[in-house]
Amino acid sequence: MNRLRIGIIYPSDGVLDHEFWKFAPPHATMHVTRVRFPETPDTLEGMRTLVEDADLDQAAQALRPIKPGAIAYACTSVSFAKGHSGDRSIIDRISRGANAPATSTSSALVAACRSLGVRKLALGSPYIPELTVQFEHYLAEAGLEPLLSRSLGLAEGVSKLEAKDIADLASGIDVPQAEAIILPCTNLNTYSAIAELERTLAKPVITANQATVWHACRIAGYRGTDGVGRLWRVNAT
Repeated sequence: MNRLRIGIIYPSDGVLDHEFWKFAPPHATMHVTRVRFPETPDTLEGMRTLVEDADLDQAAQALRPIKPGAIAYACTSVSFAKGHSGDRSIIDRISRGANAPATSTSSALVAACRSLGVRKLALGSPYIPELTVQFEHYLAEAGLEPLLSRSLGLAEGVSKLEAKDIADLASGIDVPQAEAIILPCTNLNTYSAIAELERTLAKPVITANQATVWHACRIAGYRGTDGVGRLWRVNAT
């Protein structure tokens, strides 16, 4: 069987490359390259300046020779920073650069909700409040309804959160009306938390790296169900 190659463009402060591999189906390979990210704490204005960063085009072009089945920009905050128009511009540019179908983490999260048939969401965000609010606007623009959100207010150090922190965040935002839990940020380590949270909360838990890999595989044509979480057991829309 030919292996499915997925190109991942990841910010330079990302440390969870292993999660892309863990979330991938058995015959898919993850090919990760970096784009520069500011060393100063994240702000909404700072994320907006990166939407047009030429590093994105160069990273996509660097992946072109491997002929990826799909390519993904694995950064939630930059892909939602300028709403859907900014996200679309990123996706179009990296698709042209890599000559492959493309997605971003924010688009993947929306696609995951649509595939699961959920609209009413509980949002657990590690971000500072202004980024969380912008992500709520992005979700609402897509026709989704964040019923409740919680922001941890972290400008840095998201990758240091442990499994218990993730479980507490998800459990703390759950309300009966929410049809799914959304946990953004590709520096949030969620692989080991999803299955137990879905059992405990009895609803889908959708996370940034999970959705990014899932959507990239789906747009590359993969229809298997051998991934993590309820998300992988439905077909993409």
